[in-house]
Amino acid sequence: MADPAPGVGPSPNVQRARKLLLGGLVGGHLAWLACVAAFGVAGGVRGAASAALGGVAALAFFTIGQAVQIRVADADPRRVLFASLVSYAVRIGALGGLLALAMANRERLSGLDPTAVAIGSIAVVVGWLAGEIRIFVRLRIPVFDETGHPPDSR
Repeated sequence: MADPAPGVGPSPNVQRARKLLLGGLVGGHLAWLACVAAFGVAGGVRGAASAALGGVAALAFFTIGQAVQIRVADADPRRVLFASLVSYAVRIGALGGLLALAMANRERLSGLDPTAVAIGSIAVVVGWLAGEIRIFVRLRIPVFDETGHPPDSR
């Protein structure tokens, strides 16, 4: 992928991907903070820390995925698909590794509230998606047919 000429800003594809990242980050963080506060009130430090941990994992998962999308935004669609699938596989593998590590060290993680971890993760996912959807419906995505080759008149 060639770098843009000096003085030229990012392409419209990169700008749209960045807007989606920002929308997701805002929505995810708002949901994360609300969840941590709610579990802090309901479960004290243990609940807040557990919800924070689940939320951080979800924020990292989505941020890495959207960062990959920004990086390959101007590439050939097949390359974008390949990068997305590889990124997803690596992120899922990392989550699986974290789960295996947690299962192997249950006694060290006994201070965590599993409900708060799960709800913290789910809240961030919902917040992230809501933020992305909010931005997406406001994006200006041009749709047009390429000119140059007239359609066959058969």
